[in-house]
Amino acid sequence: MEFIGRLHPLLVHLPIGILLLAVLFEWLPFRKPYKSLRRSIRIILWLGFFAALSSVVSGLLLKESGYDLQSVKLHQFAGIALTLITGVYAWARGQKQFKRMYKFLSVLVLLLLLTTGHLGGTLTHGENFLFASASTETELTQVNLQQAHFYNDLVKPILDSKCYACHASGKQKGKLRLDAPEYILKGGKGGVILVAGKTDESELIHRIVLPLDDDDHMPPKEKNQLTQSEVEILKLWIASGADFEKSVVESNQLGALQKILTTKKPEPAAEIPEGNPDAANPTVINELMQLGAVVLPVANGSHYLSVNLVNVVAVDSALDLLVKVKQQTVWLKAGDLSINDSHLAKLAQLNQLIKLNVERTVVTDTGLSQLNALTQLQYLNLNQTTISATGIKQLTSLKNLRSLFVFDTKVTADDVPELQNIFPNAKIEIGNYIVPTLETDTIILK
Repeated sequence: MEFIGRLHPLLVHLPIGILLLAVLFEWLPFRKPYKSLRRSIRIILWLGFFAALSSVVSGLLLKESGYDLQSVKLHQFAGIALTLITGVYAWARGQKQFKRMYKFLSVLVLLLLLTTGHLGGTLTHGENFLFASASTETELTQVNLQQAHFYNDLVKPILDSKCYACHASGKQKGKLRLDAPEYILKGGKGGVILVAGKTDESELIHRIVLPLDDDDHMPPKEKNQLTQSEVEILKLWIASGADFEKSVVESNQLGALQKILTTKKPEPAAEIPEGNPDAANPTVINELMQLGAVVLPVANGSHYLSVNLVNVVAVDSALDLLVKVKQQTVWLKAGDLSINDSHLAKLAQLNQLIKLNVERTVVTDTGLSQLNALTQLQYLNLNQTTISATGIKQLTSLKNLRSLFVFDTKVTADDVPELQNIFPNAKIEIGNYIVPTLETDTIILK
């Protein structure tokens, strides 16, 4: 009997196609090519009736736990009603005195068919399956993190999108519900699934990071999977204490969440320009090296140069020499030097630059706009300078920017979303991320 019950998912599709065909034939225009089809409606209906009856019987014998009893009953009643009305319709189709009722009965069958199918789909896939989006990632990026509630605005939408289909009021696989805090804390048949502050001990995380082909992986591989950002948000929530009441700001995870939600996957960009220029003037290279600069080719056989001014004292002289080899210079390290706004005008002439480090220098917002000339720039390090978001907003010509480092500057976490709009392909690093200390991070030696 249990085996027959397990045939329900197979049998349930038969009456759907058969009955839809009967309704279609009933409503075809009264044209000669279609009149002959009407003779087959009665036999189609009887086939649909027996297919529906077999589905009802197998459904009643199906012993599946984890479903909401009320939802199951509604599905059963709708299925039984569909079967009975189909039988009445099939019988009436052979009685000419009921000819005026044919179309009414066909509409009633169609409505019951849609209702039964919808209730069955709700049981199997969850209440929001029809209109649920495949990923909440886009919606999450629109959340105002400054005012957001960590659980309600970030965690709950992820669970809703990826977990409620099997673990909510309508269905509780493994006796687990995830649609309310009290159920999450209670856990399921296997015990608790969440250990506050301990991501590696939380079954919720363990299941979603298992390989996709693992039988214990959640969601099942045929379902919509969590994105990497969604996984990281859940991890961060648990690591920070899995609090259901705190806001993002109160949880001290504002910076970390901004990093997760604003990090883009830029298109791959070459760190070395295509082709190979003429070799740089060896006299200029020797003079740079005499000033203390380290000058190296970026790759074997390439004439493009990487220049490090770390030991240079005569900054003005070094920059003047660099301008003479600007077609070859693509990487430049000029951090920890007395580089100021006047020097930026010379740096702006190095129009082949792809990487530029000017960390711990005295450049300001006033001179920063001169770097707009560096349209090939992909990497810019401004760490530990007095630069603010106002200065960076001027760099609108840097369309190829992929990495922007502004740690320990006047740029704050609040500025990141706006800067991300200006540089959509860039990863913006502001530092100051608070990483919770877990018990597992400490090893006691005795």
